[in-house]
Amino acid sequence: MFGRKKEKPEQKPFQLLVLTTEYIIEGTADADEQFFLPVSDEHWSPIVLRNVQITSVNNEDIPVRKAETFEVHGNTVVALIPLKDASTMAQFESYVYWNEEIKGTFFIGPYLFEGVLMNVGNGRFSRRLRMTGVTIRHASSKSPFREIQSPDVLINTSWFHGREVK
Repeated sequence: MFGRKKEKPEQKPFQLLVLTTEYIIEGTADADEQFFLPVSDEHWSPIVLRNVQITSVNNEDIPVRKAETFEVHGNTVVALIPLKDASTMAQFESYVYWNEEIKGTFFIGPYLFEGVLMNVGNGRFSRRLRMTGVTIRHASSKSPFREIQSPDVLINTSWFHGREVK
């Protein structure tokens, strides 16, 4: 009753998609994987995935690669797409208070993201922003990339080109 802390449910490894400008990287993330993008120039902070499948989003002639372990690095990461409830991931709370909703179709890297961008507000725009209710398509109809739908996506706004206002 008094002084008891709620026990958090035990976290388990989960599927995670990382979308780059050239690839979709799908693998199993450790249970403690954080809701962040590995785009820092200052720190070595890759996302480590296991049992990975790497698929080209631009060319179906490039064979799918598999790897036991793969480190995702770099500024070409466009989006992080957890295939579980993102609110259970560490650092998710960093984005909860960003509540300026911007609806539309967003041109981010070579993709079209349709959904609600949760912005910081006060005329500011962060390098990493959360989107909700998202449908992702490749901008080119010739791409082998298939549509992805997700309730929560973390995007790298360095790849943000603009949006169609809804």
